[in-house]
Amino acid sequence: MFAKTWGLRSLPDSLPLTLALSVWAVYALDRLIDARSSQPRASLERRHHFHRKFRWLFIIGIVAAFSWISYASLYLLSRTVLMYGAFVGLLVVGYFIIALARKSGSTGILKNAIAGITFAYGTATGVHAYAPSLHFTQMVFSWEVGLFGALCAINMTAIDFWELKGEDEEDASALIGMATIVVAGIALFWATRSDAWAKPFHYAIITGAGGIYVLNKLRAQLDKHARRLWVDLALLAPVLLFWVWMTYYRTTLA
Repeated sequence: MFAKTWGLRSLPDSLPLTLALSVWAVYALDRLIDARSSQPRASLERRHHFHRKFRWLFIIGIVAAFSWISYASLYLLSRTVLMYGAFVGLLVVGYFIIALARKSGSTGILKNAIAGITFAYGTATGVHAYAPSLHFTQMVFSWEVGLFGALCAINMTAIDFWELKGEDEEDASALIGMATIVVAGIALFWATRSDAWAKPFHYAIITGAGGIYVLNKLRAQLDKHARRLWVDLALLAPVLLFWVWMTYYRTTLA
């Protein structure tokens, strides 16, 4: 989506593979930290038990993933990717410091915010490294990166907030609803002022925010496992909309 929005026709095949392994390794490491032996078993969920049971297999996989990431960064990808990746690495380290310091049971808004912007920035940097027409600050402070990061943060925060009970749940639900409306409103504003290539990205963000807004309203009708599934599908829905839009746009141009 970033590549199409910023006008890139192609990217190295090793870039999406490296990005996918990076995301998986960070996710798996985060689960292993959550499931560390100091945590009481009653507080762990299915995904934590799974990672704890097969932790040595996950550790081997993480080491293998980071080995590939290092090789690709040094020998296959642009040096710009390596420089940008170093900053992403610092953000990831900051994320894990907060994750380790976070008290059990807290909602972790700061942790989710950092995770969201790190994921958005980490996804965009690889594309930007091969888009010389874009200045660095144009990418870092772009509305595409900011809105995507905000949507990711809302996704994770909603999962935490929906676990709350009583008045806390109502207050948290109102905050999630307000956040989705703000993100969708900003995306709509920029969609009306963007060129034909950037419009689909902003409409896709609106779709994701709208999906989370609806799920927030229907949360009581779903159990926690269903909520986790649907909120992640809501984050994937923009990809489908973007693909359909861009396919139709290319057809009309032809």
